[in-house]
Amino acid sequence: MDQAYAMKEDVVSFISDWRYKKRTLEHKSVEPKYLEEKAELRRQQQQLEYDRQEFLRAKAFEEKRLEKEKRIFDMEWKMLEEGWRNLAAEKEQLARFRTGEEEDEGIAFGDFSASLLFCGVRNVRMLKKRYKDLIKVFHPDNGCGDAEALHIINEEYEALKRSMEAPKSRIFRE
Repeated sequence: MDQAYAMKEDVVSFISDWRYKKRTLEHKSVEPKYLEEKAELRRQQQQLEYDRQEFLRAKAFEEKRLEKEKRIFDMEWKMLEEGWRNLAAEKEQLARFRTGEEEDEGIAFGDFSASLLFCGVRNVRMLKKRYKDLIKVFHPDNGCGDAEALHIINEEYEALKRSMEAPKSRIFRE
């Protein structure tokens, strides 16, 4: 029985050695695949980190751009509000002038001078803008428009336009 037991131990030892060798061979054949997968995962992780950094840079750039656009929009909005307030004040002043509330200053509508409406105009662009705004207010088709005032505004506009464009033409002629 001792002999059978020893033989049994030899067989078990042989089988366990054989299984161990088989497992190590399997692991050795699997190991390159494992290493390749590990390297691929590491590469993908680096790519994801690079993409994340790129996204954060793009996000920061867009936030700065949007902030700048918001500041510009706010500035333009304030300018528009100021322009509308000025236009409303001028319209109110003109309405008082038409109703005669300002006659105590000695100005009658017949003596109306459009140069007052164009005061503060420094260049052709400002002149055209002011002219368009005045046309909107004084056009006869408008409810509070007046043909006489429109005629005076047109004459003043043409005179100012000629005087502002005259220096340019002399420069281009020379």
